[in-house]
Amino acid sequence: MSILQINYDRNSFPEQSEAVTLPGSKSIAARLLVLDYINSKGEAMAERDGMPDCDDTIFLSNALRRLKDGGADGRYDLGSGAASLRFFVALAASLPGFEGVVDCSAQLRRRPLSPLINALRGIGADIECMERVGYPPLYIKGKTLRGGKVRVDGSVSSQFVSAMLLVEKLWIRPLTLRIDGEEVSRPYSEMTRRVVENYAKCEVEPDWSAAAFFYEVALLCPGREILLGRLTDPAVSVQGDAASRDIFNLLGVETTLHDDGSATLKGNASVIRRMSYSGIPLELDLNGMPDLVPALAVGMALAGIKYRFVNIGHLRHKESDRISALQMEMEKIGFGLESGSDWLSWTGRRLPVGENETVDSHDDHRIVMAFAPVAAKLNYVGIRGAECVAKSFPGFVAELEKLGFTAKFIDNKNR
Repeated sequence: MSILQINYDRNSFPEQSEAVTLPGSKSIAARLLVLDYINSKGEAMAERDGMPDCDDTIFLSNALRRLKDGGADGRYDLGSGAASLRFFVALAASLPGFEGVVDCSAQLRRRPLSPLINALRGIGADIECMERVGYPPLYIKGKTLRGGKVRVDGSVSSQFVSAMLLVEKLWIRPLTLRIDGEEVSRPYSEMTRRVVENYAKCEVEPDWSAAAFFYEVALLCPGREILLGRLTDPAVSVQGDAASRDIFNLLGVETTLHDDGSATLKGNASVIRRMSYSGIPLELDLNGMPDLVPALAVGMALAGIKYRFVNIGHLRHKESDRISALQMEMEKIGFGLESGSDWLSWTGRRLPVGENETVDSHDDHRIVMAFAPVAAKLNYVGIRGAECVAKSFPGFVAELEKLGFTAKFIDNKNR
């Protein structure tokens, strides 16, 4: 596994001259791809502008294309995309005549699927867990589901709710949803409702989740202007992570939206300094914005801003256990975080740093993108397994280099 070495010397690089290009939102893309398939009745699906060229979108697009063509061997691989897998399972179960095996990466096989399986079975779906109860791979025989009242556990992922909202038009009766437990990441199910309602005119917006990591750079490099080539105004965006603007503004990063759709980010040194002087950790409920936690957890600590994030227990069921991963990797760069089942905090505790410490990605794209900007403060960071950024943002390193970071992959075979 390679190590990504990132260096930064703020005194040696000119001001940014090229705008950062954000990928399209893979969350919006996944929803539109499924709706495109349903609305085209499996015929030629619309080519959409702004589709991200990332692993999750590619795997879902390929699976839907094979579904349209009849799936020669009856197997459908959704890679590591949790939303892609869950949406495809709901779709396949709702298509009369479908028969096949739906599978995914070894990493995604470890993530729970039983709330969706149980909800779909409750309205007539024929789904068999081939190896372990509640987990892929699945053998599915599609049929016209009766719909109507559906109960689903919303405490693990909003994607189970979204999966059913996307396919309910294929059912006999409209969906009447009962959500058991507290619904986590609710902005994502609201995104689904808005995309379904506005399908005909919905566009793939630039990804606000990806923008958060450039807000992190602005937080760590106060006074530096960072130009993002395109960013949807939070007032009209369907993305819950558009809240990045307001959260980072609270920390001292100002956003200027321009008439051409671009945006400039700039950290206000005096505000950031004042935030860092506070002895009381800033408490944020990030239940609805879990993808912002890595950028905030790393960026705020390096900026000296104490914090406590609450209602984030569902982060333990992402590509990695992100609470544990953040705690473990922050220790390597000298920051002692504390955590519980559903919270994460940094109260200012610093730790000694070992020689040649390398951050591990935990095969999690957002862990990589959160730690890459660390070089802006420490001048250098090494990240093992950074290739996994291809899941959502394959061009991330190239975009970071536009800001004066230098990066290269080195072979780790002899380490």
